[in-house]
Amino acid sequence: MSVRNTMRGFFAGVARAFAFLRVAIANLFVGLLLLAFVAAVLMGGSQGPNVPDDTALVVAPKGAIVEQTGTPDPVPALLGVGGSGQVAAADLLRAIERATSDDRVAVLSMDLSDLWYVSTAHVESLGSAIRAFQDAGKKVIASSENYTQDRYLLASFADEVYLHPFGQVMLPGYGMYRDYYSGLLDKLKVNVHVFRVGTYKAAVEPFTRPDMSPEAREANLALVTDLWGSYVNSVAENRNMTPEAVRRFADEYDMLLEDVGGDPARAALEHGLVDELLTREALRERLAAEVGEEDADDLSRTGFPNYLRATGPELPASGDRIAVVVAQGAIQMGDQSRGSVGSDSTARLIRRAREDDAVKAVVLRVDSPGGSAFASEVIRQELELAQTAGKPVVASMAGVAASGGYWISATADEIWASPTTITGSIGVFSMIPGLEESFSSIGITRDGVGSSALSDSYDLFSGVTERMGTILQATVDHTYERFLNLVARGRDMSVEDVDAVGQGRVWTGRKALELGLVDGLGDLERAVEAAARLADIEDYSVEVMEKPLSTGEQLLMRFADNLGLAESATADWVRRALAGVEELHALNDPGHIYAICASCPGR
Repeated sequence: MSVRNTMRGFFAGVARAFAFLRVAIANLFVGLLLLAFVAAVLMGGSQGPNVPDDTALVVAPKGAIVEQTGTPDPVPALLGVGGSGQVAAADLLRAIERATSDDRVAVLSMDLSDLWYVSTAHVESLGSAIRAFQDAGKKVIASSENYTQDRYLLASFADEVYLHPFGQVMLPGYGMYRDYYSGLLDKLKVNVHVFRVGTYKAAVEPFTRPDMSPEAREANLALVTDLWGSYVNSVAENRNMTPEAVRRFADEYDMLLEDVGGDPARAALEHGLVDELLTREALRERLAAEVGEEDADDLSRTGFPNYLRATGPELPASGDRIAVVVAQGAIQMGDQSRGSVGSDSTARLIRRAREDDAVKAVVLRVDSPGGSAFASEVIRQELELAQTAGKPVVASMAGVAASGGYWISATADEIWASPTTITGSIGVFSMIPGLEESFSSIGITRDGVGSSALSDSYDLFSGVTERMGTILQATVDHTYERFLNLVARGRDMSVEDVDAVGQGRVWTGRKALELGLVDGLGDLERAVEAAARLADIEDYSVEVMEKPLSTGEQLLMRFADNLGLAESATADWVRRALAGVEELHALNDPGHIYAICASCPGR
């Protein structure tokens, strides 16, 4: 039995039941969703939403702010842990930018109570849009019943920050903690065969040791220290505080709570993190006053989805265009749904841009911790074909663009990152479990004959032979060498210099700029401007090329969104458990060679 077939079956088998459940549930609800959709259309009429004068634009994202919304998963919704839980950052930016010059919008109200994740890179982009709104002479207020670290960073850009009297602001800082399974695997007599290159490539450590290695500890501590420094400085600047005051609130929170009798809302107020404590009704009254209404019942509010519909769809791109292709999530082989990265589906979008004469440049927007090395190379080669056709390629890194995420960016004409982008992780590994000792301990053995030296190279019963181990390590070494050479060619560096900053180590975008791994710091807009400069065009439009959602997927998204989100420890645990199954399902590289950043978000 070949390594390819055995391992593909092993990982696919783990996720098969989950995948079947998802498909079954989706099919079950399609009919109901269709009926609901038709009813909504019939009752809604043809009249679009209206934006009255002196309205408050309400931005209340539910779930995670992402680069690209994907196909919703019905399983978490039915388990009571929320719907699709995704809001496209581009939609929020578009709503704020339109409202900036819209005289009907008097104030921007950010309700962040249901936001459970946003990368610092996206916060930086939203913060820029918020500042432009303020520069137009308009006020921004932020509110939440509780502020997580992510929520508070976004809220800090507002003119005023409100907190519920029973709420709190929690700033725990950044940490990288993982579960380690080597002790359990030892008890189960499971041998994990690891083949890797990179001193800091720690993706395999949970299966080979009981704790974090000194090398991983060194790299991870440097990373979280850099990220926390950026966070503290941003909050201090936005709130007109000193960085020391922000650090004190985080480091001495227990003592600050004791000083105010254990009241977390009062602690946040007295320390200057919020401006006022307001109940829900008091918040409505305050918002009404901001738009000139004496009675809260007369308050006019427009949610950002309705505002986008009311202000009209984006006009079809015409003339010279710059294509934006999003690569978000784990990089996998094959055709993947929207919101994921597939060697076939993502390459097809790039090819479409290459073959369109009106497209003069391509921007690859990356928010991925990596994945299959094979799939990464397929996508990179498709980008190189666009360059060969005379179309500049610019990589734009969002929250994370590491390992395989950096691979697909490596030979772009320019690479742009956010200061807090997590990138690098230039390293490769392969990992294969062996159950030979476990089966032997319960009396199961395996024997037979083969036609050649590699006939018994690997299976779950007999493990990995020495000969097969040599082959796998050689393949991993070769893949790493290819990775180094690609980066060296794309970045105009020597292989030795790339290796020195590689070895699987992760860097922030700011540090990556110092090391020569990126060309500049900036958001997607800056990357698009760079693409236009390289293509020597001034008058152009931007077209996001993405895989369209099917009718069933659109209906499922509407259904999932309407379910809302459940905020609880159980909900978070279920989300993480389902994400773990998805990670196993994504391990579909034909050669089982992976370029994955294990410590990066987005996994």
